[in-house]
Order: sequence, then C-alpha cells, then structure tokens
Amino acid sequence: MSIKNLVGYQVLDSRGRPTVAVTLTMSDGSIHTARVPSGASTGAHEAKELRDSDTSKSEKFYGGKSVYQAVENINSVIAPRLNGHRPIPLATDGILVELDHTPDHHILGANALLAVSLAVAKAAAHTAGLSLARYFQPEGKLLIPMPMVNILSGGAHANRTMDIQDVLVLPNGATSFAEALSWIVAIRELAASKGAKSGAITHLIADEGGLGIAFPTIDNALEFVTNCITEVGLKPEQDVSIAIDVASTQFFDGEKYKLAALGKEFSREEFVTFISKMVSDHPILSIEDPFAEDDWQSWSEFMAIAPKKLQVLGDDLFTTNLGRLQRGIDESSANAILIKANQNGLVTSTQKVLTTAQANNFKTVVSARSGETEDSWLADLATGWRASQIKVGSTHGADRTAKWNRLLELEATENCEFAKPF
Repeated sequence: MSIKNLVGYQVLDSRGRPTVAVTLTMSDGSIHTARVPSGASTGAHEAKELRDSDTSKSEKFYGGKSVYQAVENINSVIAPRLNGHRPIPLATDGILVELDHTPDHHILGANALLAVSLAVAKAAAHTAGLSLARYFQPEGKLLIPMPMVNILSGGAHANRTMDIQDVLVLPNGATSFAEALSWIVAIRELAASKGAKSGAITHLIADEGGLGIAFPTIDNALEFVTNCITEVGLKPEQDVSIAIDVASTQFFDGEKYKLAALGKEFSREEFVTFISKMVSDHPILSIEDPFAEDDWQSWSEFMAIAPKKLQVLGDDLFTTNLGRLQRGIDESSANAILIKANQNGLVTSTQKVLTTAQANNFKTVVSARSGETEDSWLADLATGWRASQIKVGSTHGADRTAKWNRLLELEATENCEFAKPF
C-alpha cells in the first residue's frame, strides 16, 4: 500500500488558536488524520512552528497566529514528494529533513513536518494491522505509563495565579492505570469543592484543565493538594505524591529569580536553596524546570544535593533536543526528560531522544501541550515507546480526556502492564 493523497489544512486547538492538520489517504482507501498541538510556555530552543506573523501571509482575524503558510508548504512542497511512497516513518522523516534541513525546521515549519510525520506513522500502523502503540513495540507487554496530572495551575497557564506553573499528582502506589485515574479524579474533584467553599472560582479552568486557585505562597498550594490526598483516603508519598512544574524560565531575568506573588527575588544560589527546602518540606517526587533553560550551573548544583528518589525533570532545559540532552547527561544536570513531539518536529527523531534518555537511565515523561486537540496519538506513542510517565493536563476537557480514555482502552484491550517508575 502507498500514499495516494496528502492534504494539509488549518484547524483550531483547545485554546481556539489555529494549528495544522493533515489527512492522508492510502491506496486501500483508508484515511489517517493527525493534528498537532502548540505550547503557551515554550522553550527558546524548541523547533520552530511556522505562523503567518512570520510570513507575508499574516492576516488580522487570527492576530497573525494562522498557519496558512505551513499548510501551503504541506500541499505544495511535501505532498508531491510523498504521494506514491509507502508509509515508512523513518524513510518519510528522512525525506522531510531533506526538504527542510534546518535544525529547528523553520523553513517549512515544525508544525507542518510533525503533522505529516504523525499521519504517516498512523498509516504505517494501519498497514501493519496494528495499533499505533503496538506498531512501535511489536512484541511483549505494552507498558501503560503512570499519569502525572494537573490539580492546580498558575504561571502562563492560568494568568499567574501562582508563581509556579502547575501542582500535579503522581499516583505512585496505584496498581493499574484505571485505579490511578480514579484516585486522580477524586483528588481533583475534592480540590474543586474545597476551593469553591473557600470562595475561589473553580468553574473556570486553566489551559490544561487545572484549577486556577490563587494562593499567597507556593507552600500553601502544596499543603492544599497534600490535604486533598489525605482527605480522599490516600496516603501522601505512599499512594500519591506531588509533582511540580516550576517553569522558572518565565520569571528569571538572567540574574535573579523573581517570584511576583511571593514578593521576593533570589540569586541563583539562593534559589537552589529555596527549591531544596521546598522539596524537603513536602511530599514532592518530581520537580520540573526548577531552574531556567540556560542556567546549567544551578541545575548541576541542585542535582548534587537533591534526594536520590527525586525526579529532576527537564523540559525547557532539553526541549526534546538530542544535543541538549547529551549535555545534560554529561553534566549531570537532571535525571529525567519531558518528551514533546512538537518541540522536535518529527516522530522518529523524537523517539531517538527518548531512547537515548532511557539508555542513560533517565526517566521519560511524554507530554502534551497547553494547546491540544482531540487526537489521542500521544497515548499510543507514550505506551509504544515505554515511557515511564505521561503528562497531558488535568481530567477536564475533551482534548485531555481523549488521551486518558485511550490509555484506558489500551489497558483493557491490549496485552499490557502498568508502569511503576518509582
């Protein structure tokens, strides 16, 4: 079977902003569609999505955020090259690199390339008669990743109701994905109820479905979630632990870390101490981007004193970039990496970053973005790639539940086991 037709077009993401979609038709008549996400809190070193504010096609109704040029690149440059080819991900991604050889894919746009790369991967799985997850792991039990789920949101995701971006939970004591999700739902709903009783607005949610409840300090937010864990009948640390996404690049000015809600600023050295104390005072099992994306020294200094059990997770630090990951390995900057396909631009090179991390004993967390779609391919990739965790936001919104529901489906219908990364 071969690619008969490939069409790119513009759709909307979960924030109502344009993004790229591709529909691929195979010679057997099967149709495979992929839509790409987009982030709000983006790292400087990510692959470059192409939006029309960057081109002569900028128009007023989408404020320059439309993706018509990226779509045109698919239809006029990529499709003619791929039509008639068999859907083989590695070969196809090689062709896409030939068409845009820049490291950040800024010529054709990483959003254009990823949409095509994903559609081809889905078509390849169909051709093999397999789910997308099973296509990437043909033999043995599939590994359902542990969910890391937003409860509270701040930062760029919720109008900075907290200095840090997210407080999340990790159901590290659960024995199945279904059980893990049931625990998370209970915690999230209790948090909404408690927040509403205290006078907070909880029916309006952040970009990823978290609650945008304002807290005077980060410690207050962490204590609130810890209490929710206890009040639903679970034990902090033993059953459910806390994860935080600091997203510190957002409040680092090159010299100081400035926490506006707290009303304090810290030198690099002082912020290492601040983060270390936070970790020791709360049942935190994972901390993401505790330092800015290019503050490599603070990352290494913190790793030297961090608890051995702590997952120190790089997102903006690594941006799913193989070269940056290798530096992090060499300098012992972290022990885990967030994997985002649209930071990289291609399915196979994203997988290479992940497998390199795994080979160096890094935990891998496959992640969605704040601007998502109703696609569920992320759940299949995380499972097929044997990621230790998956992070797609909270439990509200079809763009989020599509991924959770797909994982429930995989657990029920495929030969699977549940990840126990800690």
